[in-house]
Amino acid sequence: MSTRFKIFSLFIAILVAITLISPAQAQDGGTGWGQFFDTNGVLQPGVTQNEVSMQADWMPSINILGNWGINMQATYNVYTAPDGATAMTPSASTLLFMAMNPQESGLLNANNQVGLGAGFAIEAIGSLLGGNITGQELISNIVQQIGGAATSYVDSNLFADAIINGQGSAWSFLGDFKSDTWNIFSQLMGSSAQQGNLYLVALMYDSCSNAPGGCPPDLCQGNPVACGLPPLPTEPPPGTEPTPTPPPTCPGPSISQTSPSSSIVPVAPNFPLVVGQDPDKRGADIQATVTIPNVIYTWHEPIYENELSCRKNPKGGADICKNVKVFKGCRAHRESLPEQITNARVTASLTDSSRDWIIKDLGATWYGAFIHQGSFDLKRYGSPAIGCGGSSCSLNLLASKVPFADPGYFDLKVQVNTAGTFFGGRMITKPRVLGGSGKIRTWVVLPTLIDASTSGMPLP
Repeated sequence: MSTRFKIFSLFIAILVAITLISPAQAQDGGTGWGQFFDTNGVLQPGVTQNEVSMQADWMPSINILGNWGINMQATYNVYTAPDGATAMTPSASTLLFMAMNPQESGLLNANNQVGLGAGFAIEAIGSLLGGNITGQELISNIVQQIGGAATSYVDSNLFADAIINGQGSAWSFLGDFKSDTWNIFSQLMGSSAQQGNLYLVALMYDSCSNAPGGCPPDLCQGNPVACGLPPLPTEPPPGTEPTPTPPPTCPGPSISQTSPSSSIVPVAPNFPLVVGQDPDKRGADIQATVTIPNVIYTWHEPIYENELSCRKNPKGGADICKNVKVFKGCRAHRESLPEQITNARVTASLTDSSRDWIIKDLGATWYGAFIHQGSFDLKRYGSPAIGCGGSSCSLNLLASKVPFADPGYFDLKVQVNTAGTFFGGRMITKPRVLGGSGKIRTWVVLPTLIDASTSGMPLP
């Protein structure tokens, strides 16, 4: 058994032990849980609950775990308070991948969290697997919890009071039937039993607009301020003339554009020789990628309903009635618009300082030294894959066995042109030029592998 596997197994064993020691925990302190629970841990009236499943870029795109019954959609139980505060309980598999991708999943946006120790163990494992903490940091956090430095014990009948009053990180046993902890976590266990998912941790967001999935439409219609929308018009006092108001409208469209990523790097070999000295003519391999996330375009559709409007008949008889359209609110639409790549350039060019070094320094010692080929179109040495899929458009190119004939540094550049984005025949974002850069160093044997300098000066 490898040392790495032994260490990882030790982490898991310690996490399980912590789970048994502190089954009910509140982390990060803070206030706001009083919007969801009373001081006995019972769910407040007016809090709505529904289960939501959604596609998420940070969940695995290939359902390799489907045969194990693990849902590859992000799945939550969502509790929404009347003022828009949101508590989300992710399923165990969703929580694992949220911890592996805390920024993209919105985990870092949570103001505080309450859960069972097993949930925090899953979160810790996810952080370790995602490279967000080291094994040493994980052990340090666990030792702090065992020593009481990370959390404080509270009685199970006072657990709800502690999280409502924001007394900091705390833990408690589940206690007897109808204790605070029992009432709070029976909500999680009840949802798990009904829906077939394991819910262990509740994440609290001060506003539903900061939570994954955003605000529920029903809340926005009844309390638009909680969703960041203008408030509903107020009724004038009795006996006063109403102030004319403009007809209701929906918010204008908005655009969310995530920064693209790009890289161009040498991948093999570690010390590429100029091909004139390499009997195998190996050359060098260079990997170039550009990834452009889809533009998220949000627009709002006004909703109208026909209502019967009646007035008295001035000539007597039955009232005069007709159907009129009445504005009932707005329906938000989110469109994921691909930004297609129309052209790509991938090049390698010998730097000016390396050119000078070959002509002046190397040429002074080795008669006849000259520049053989100072630039390359790297697309000649591979088949670029350009296309759109899922939530992004991308360029991928592996340029294989590029025959560098000159020693020195080469500037690597990848650059793409985009077509912008369109919706309904209208341009939403303008075309862009995107890309990145890197370097590769090639070597010459004079007659051994050195710093490619015969004058004592370092290679530029």
